[in-house]
Amino acid sequence: MRHGHYAWLVCLGGGAALFAVMGLGVNVFSIYQPEIIRLNGFTDAQGSWITTTRSLLILAGLLLVNQLCERFGLRLVMTLGVALGALAHLCFAFAGSFPVYCLAAALMGFGYCFGGMVPLSLVIGRWFRGRRSFALGLAAAGSGVSTIFAPVLLTRVMETHGMRSAFLWESLIFALCALLVWVLVRDSPESIGLEPYTGGPTAASPTAGTGIAPQWRPVLLLAAVLLGGPVGPAFSHLTMLYTSSGYSGLFVAGLLSYLGVAIMLGKALCGQVYDRWGSWRGNWYTFGTMLFGLLLCCLAGRSGAVLPVLAITAFGQGLSITAVSPARWAADLYGERDYASGVRAVTVAYTAGMLLFGPVPGMLADRFGGYVPSYGFFTLCLLGSMAIVQGLYRSQLKR
Repeated sequence: MRHGHYAWLVCLGGGAALFAVMGLGVNVFSIYQPEIIRLNGFTDAQGSWITTTRSLLILAGLLLVNQLCERFGLRLVMTLGVALGALAHLCFAFAGSFPVYCLAAALMGFGYCFGGMVPLSLVIGRWFRGRRSFALGLAAAGSGVSTIFAPVLLTRVMETHGMRSAFLWESLIFALCALLVWVLVRDSPESIGLEPYTGGPTAASPTAGTGIAPQWRPVLLLAAVLLGGPVGPAFSHLTMLYTSSGYSGLFVAGLLSYLGVAIMLGKALCGQVYDRWGSWRGNWYTFGTMLFGLLLCCLAGRSGAVLPVLAITAFGQGLSITAVSPARWAADLYGERDYASGVRAVTVAYTAGMLLFGPVPGMLADRFGGYVPSYGFFTLCLLGSMAIVQGLYRSQLKR
């Protein structure tokens, strides 16, 4: 094996972590939400608060994750995050009340944070000098792999054996992924006598390494907060959007499986776009595809299968904005020196947005009798975020 090639095994280990904590723990969880509400007699607002609790603990974990990675190492923290996901799904399996569901969601929030994009961005940053965005997108595509197969399989398990069995199966898969992360991931190339991977094309952004003036960083974080609604509650309520619009549960499960394909391809493609075309065009790609997906979600009340499939295609492509874009924004707008703190700051900000906007879909559904109005609201949020980010890049390019 040539120097640096072990980096691709680290990438695979990162993909296993994202397969579990983001794919199964967050993306696929939405198939349970209608069943949790129905079996327990919860309101739509209570259903939203379960995912909001998860977002709250993700935010709390993000305040600790950099320090934990520095003290205990990226390998251990990522493995711990996936293991916490296994414990969370055990709690979901035996939950019988709203507080226990919130407790399980809290554990999943910590697991998502410790096994998620912040440590993955840091470990990819250490192992890759060339093709960094592609490697990050490829690892993050692991979340799409689980979203391809899990929704239909778990829906069948729920129909034949009940929701508890589905959660127990997921807990086992989490445990296996934790083992895989521990075996493959290493903290740095130097720790095993290697050098970072340097092959392949890398498009340097005109703003790379310089960073914006510190007084403009809160403006970037405001854009990340606005992004939290479209990438968080808008995603987690897709099943509620289409089931409440009259589509069958099996059709919606199929949509989620197809969403996994779109996420997987979108994240890998997004990394290529950023590496070859730079951050300015990469931002247009991610914002544009997600905006198109949200607009199509606003048409969920119309009959037929074509519009939902188009919406899911664009939405899945646009979700790469949570994987590759924050790392590029941190490198370009915070500068390489503050890269680690920039990744965390942007991730904290859009997680705060997920928390802030988390109850909105359920509250608007209780008020208006459907989920379409919330998708119109999230479209406006995304437009505001896009205007701010591209405005900051524009000012940097002029400077």
